[in-house]
Amino acid sequence: MKKFKTTINLICIWFMLCFFIRPLPAQGYGGALTFQGLDNITLHSASSRAAGGVSICAEQDAGLMFQNPATLHSINSIQLSIGGLHYSKSAKQEQNYAPVRYYPNLSLLLEGLTASIPDPDTALFGFTARDTVQRPFDGIGPNWSKSDKDNLPVQIMLAAPVKVSENIKIIAGVGAVEYANLDHYYQNNNVLSPSILSQRPLPTLRPTDDDPLGVDWYQTIRSRDGSINGYGFALTGSFEKYNLSIGISGMILEGNSDDYEYEQGRGHLTFFSNAFRIDSVYSRVTKTGRSDFSGQEYTISGILSGKYVSAGFSVKIPATITRKYSIEVVEKGMNGASLRYAVKDEDKMELPWRGTIGLSLRPKENLKLGLEYEYHPYGSADYVDANGSKSAPWVSASLFRAGVEYRITPWLMLRGGMRGHAEVFEPEGNKIEGEPVIYTVYSAGIGLFYSGLHFNISYENALMKYQDIWSGAISKNSERRQIVFADLSYEIPWLW
Repeated sequence: MKKFKTTINLICIWFMLCFFIRPLPAQGYGGALTFQGLDNITLHSASSRAAGGVSICAEQDAGLMFQNPATLHSINSIQLSIGGLHYSKSAKQEQNYAPVRYYPNLSLLLEGLTASIPDPDTALFGFTARDTVQRPFDGIGPNWSKSDKDNLPVQIMLAAPVKVSENIKIIAGVGAVEYANLDHYYQNNNVLSPSILSQRPLPTLRPTDDDPLGVDWYQTIRSRDGSINGYGFALTGSFEKYNLSIGISGMILEGNSDDYEYEQGRGHLTFFSNAFRIDSVYSRVTKTGRSDFSGQEYTISGILSGKYVSAGFSVKIPATITRKYSIEVVEKGMNGASLRYAVKDEDKMELPWRGTIGLSLRPKENLKLGLEYEYHPYGSADYVDANGSKSAPWVSASLFRAGVEYRITPWLMLRGGMRGHAEVFEPEGNKIEGEPVIYTVYSAGIGLFYSGLHFNISYENALMKYQDIWSGAISKNSERRQIVFADLSYEIPWLW
């Protein structure tokens, strides 16, 4: 009977592990390229960007038709809008190591500092892993940095209103936009496999002289360059009697990216009870290819407008993004021989419901304040690999946006704001499991108006910083992003 109860308990524990424990992602050592960059959704309105990404305050702005289609209710003339941006970013990683118990020279090896240590006198101590200095076989250091900049067209949109009755107006819009910027880069020069310095889910047990532990040491790089574009429509109904507007938009998503992955073996480490040995290896794996993305996205939103207070919501329904990829793999080994082969397949990302609620205040005729709460339950997003297996690689986030608009004159508007931005991964060794990397984007801009011409420009500045933490090691990661976005729209007089 006791054995039966034990078996039942083990089965219950197994089910709990399967259904309640989900592996949480970390940038950590990187991993393969799949859907990195898909979460980097592009905002298409310079006025909204300048006001911290808040959309509920905007008026007469066709650039918001895919972010919050209900805002089209304020358009009273045919409006044509075009926009683009310039961005620059610089990323770096700095690694620091503390001496590891039983293996004090490991930190010096990984930081590339063993060159300053003289060789011991082997005539006195012999020649074993315990009494010789283990040195790298290459000149790769632990740290790296990378900068990039580019100019990109972002949107072209057309919106037109049609008065159905005295109190009802329909606004229709079409547009072509950059839906997501897929540019991505990550590098780690000291990858250990298995990850002996990680503390989760369990620390690595200390090996013995009779049962040593082998660990591969290598450098890994991955990068992606491309974007997903959206082509779609928006339709908004404005019911002036009730001060209510309801909008819906939809996009067909298509795009591609150039993908690159590189792995270079740096050595093979063998750990004994209180010493380690490094052996030379030569292995390089290079993967170059292309990913083609496709899917659809639909947005529903509503705004209840008042003289001093307005409230609204915007919801994106679940969507599936499919990626078809083709990769050429080149593997080079110790003897100089190379193996070349191609891989073609597809995977997909299933996105859940996402939404925003907002509030706009107008304390003065020429002053608007906006606040929005944005919920991204990306922890419920499912990645389906080529074999049909599902996993949850992302983490959820709740974010706030705040912005202000102040009209100085009929032709000049000042804007400013800030918004939270979250990555879909958590740092390695995160103190709070499931908490993503979150940072603040600060923004400012102006709007110029002359007759039917509207010119808006915004500037955004953000610094992403996070730390990957292992046992006796820390990687300091940072990326500075600066974006200048401008759009120009023209209102064509429209007779009802």
